[in-house]
Formats: sequence, structure tokens, C-alpha cells
Amino acid sequence: MSTSVHPAVKVSNHPLVQHNLSILRDKNTSTEQFRATMIRLGKLIFMDATVDLPTAKTIVETPITKTECKILSPNVPILIAPILRAGLILSELAIDILPSASVYHIGLYRDEETFKPVTYYNKLPSTIDYSVAQIFVLDPMLATGGSAVAAVDIIKKLGTKASNIRFVSIIAAPEGIQHLTEQHPGIQIYTGSVDERLNDKAYIVPGLGDAGDRTFGTV
Repeated sequence: MSTSVHPAVKVSNHPLVQHNLSILRDKNTSTEQFRATMIRLGKLIFMDATVDLPTAKTIVETPITKTECKILSPNVPILIAPILRAGLILSELAIDILPSASVYHIGLYRDEETFKPVTYYNKLPSTIDYSVAQIFVLDPMLATGGSAVAAVDIIKKLGTKASNIRFVSIIAAPEGIQHLTEQHPGIQIYTGSVDERLNDKAYIVPGLGDAGDRTFGTV
């Protein structure tokens, strides 16, 4: 169940999403509880993001009779691309939901002076048919959109259309949404909340702090 605040953005309005968001936002939430809540919430949002994956028909034999069923299309590669390091927590749940998908990591960090992304790792293969691949870029926070744009830049250079890329986040800022959709028209964004704005340090307000630090206990 989702609503749209922008043609490219789907915001889940499921009560469980809102409940778990309140736990993540609380500064008193422990690292253990934060990590567990991130997984629960991420699963709900990721299910929204996978709703229109291509399917194919097949025939299976039940204990009673043969019947027609739908399966994920075997001709469409599915890639999960977490942005390191915060995206790692989302990749765990994504592969649990889509065990047939391949996971490839994109390493980016934000320069704290310029707020611009710096690429330090790229593990996307060259053997995939990117023209038909469905790719999920995972990052809990869509703040300035710099890292998101850089990651999608890398993917699109391999031949993937923006319409086949889904960006999955826990929360997003209007500035990040604008930057990502302007640079990559056609991309789809799935999130649990569009927050108010960025502050002067490019943190999302009200936000939930640094998702990577709170997930991995490095605050």
C-alpha cells in the first residue's frame, strides 16, 4: 500500500511502516533494536518495490492435478546493488525475499566538506544483459541524492534503462528526490517517508541520524 508525492516516488503508508519508522527515529533506540527494525521496515518497502517484476507462465503438477502458475521471468536478470556501507543491511533482507537475484556492491562515500560522492568500489559484472535487467539500488537514506545519482550513472553506462532501476530507501529528502529524478528521469523511488528537508550539514530533518553508524554501532 503506497501513495505518491511525486510521479517517480512511492511512499508506503502501511501502518507497520509508520510504526517501525518511529522506532528508527528515536535516538534512544539501541543498535540491536535499530538493526532489527531496519530489517523489518526494509522488507515492507522492498515488497512494494518488487510488485511489478516481470513474470512468465509455467505448468506445475500439484498432488491433485496440473495447473498454470506464474514465476519470475527466467529471461530477466535481477540485480541487487547496495550502496556501501549502509545499504548492506537492506541487501540482507532483499536477498532473503529474492534468493535468485545476484548481489553486487557499489562503494561510495560522501566527502564531508563538499557533500559530493566519491567512488571507491564497483563490483557490477559485465556479463549481465543490462538492457533487460531489473536492478534494485539500496540505500537507507536518500539525502542530497549525490550517491544515488553516482550509482545510477554507473549502472546506466552498462546499458540499463532508468525505468528498469528502482531506488529503495527508508527515508528520503525532497532535495535528494529532485536531484535523482532530474538526473535520471524514469527511475522509480520507493521509500517509507519523504521528510521535510536537509540541514546545513546535509542531514535529513527530522531524519533518524546516520543510518550506517546506528546500524553497525559506530556512533
